[in-house]
Amino acid sequence: MKFIYKKNLYKFLEVLSVDNNVFYLTEKHEYKKVKKDEASDGLNVDVVRASVPLKSFYFLQREKIGLPEPPAKNRNIIFGVKSCDLKAKKILDNMFLAGVCTDPFYDLHIKNTLIFSSDCPAPQKTCFCTLVDGKPYIEAKQQNFDLNFSPVLNGYIVEPGSSEGEAIILQQKSFFVDTTEQMISERNKLRERALKLLEEINKEFAQLKDTDLQKRAKDNYSSNWWKEASKTCVQCAGCNSICPSCYCFFLLDASVVDSELPDTNFEKLRYWDACHHTGYARVAGGMNPRPKLFERFRNRYQCKFNFRKENFGIYACSGCGRCIDVCPGKIDIRKVMSGL
Repeated sequence: MKFIYKKNLYKFLEVLSVDNNVFYLTEKHEYKKVKKDEASDGLNVDVVRASVPLKSFYFLQREKIGLPEPPAKNRNIIFGVKSCDLKAKKILDNMFLAGVCTDPFYDLHIKNTLIFSSDCPAPQKTCFCTLVDGKPYIEAKQQNFDLNFSPVLNGYIVEPGSSEGEAIILQQKSFFVDTTEQMISERNKLRERALKLLEEINKEFAQLKDTDLQKRAKDNYSSNWWKEASKTCVQCAGCNSICPSCYCFFLLDASVVDSELPDTNFEKLRYWDACHHTGYARVAGGMNPRPKLFERFRNRYQCKFNFRKENFGIYACSGCGRCIDVCPGKIDIRKVMSGL
């Protein structure tokens, strides 16, 4: 582990931006691209996760499907990624990389992306990662990051999680100094403080912690609570779109008129789909296995806490709280699960 002073952080990213597309987390909870010779604009990785999920960089919202193009010359480096997004990435990796075949587009984007994660010292009121087997910081055993930045006084402890991360530290060693026991102690105290803050934020839902949420969802599949909990749902599918682990998509054949060619051409597009949409599971002849709103609402929760746990061994909900923030019906996923 190494240490970098906060005053040198943007310059470090600026140097990396010569050969990479570097995006950093800002105090507005958005990713902003580093531009050479420009001052940092709101760089602050000590806030909660970005509003837009990490998957937007490697599972594109809308993408043309054809023969995969060669990797771009410059890789993407995403700085400020939180533990909840990394946990969700495991679900997508299992879906697109660990099945019978590999999705070449997802694989291409993943190989072209480096992840610089960071601790989450100040969780907000909708965060609940600790209720779903998560923590507000990255642990070395996760091994799905390249560098992790943990805040301490005047700077960050930097821990490599891959050979690429180690190489970057060696290449840019002028930015780093050795860590001290005092730094490690301070980091651990800040992590404990974040855990206690999450405990206070979620004290109303304490019953969910260390509970078998898969069993709770599975055993209550036929409960009338789903109808009650979904009363304010307007089927906007915001929760699906903002979720870091949702991976459903739709394939569309679209016509493209090229002025230089006499005939109409077609291209196949892939874009995000959502199980809240009425026609999501509709099949030929108009049949729909989930015609009612509460059935589609229930399916999302079964997917997060039951189906994905059974298939991949982890919950597909990472406790990021984005769905709570975006919902116009004020539906809180913690309250829904508590009501079962």
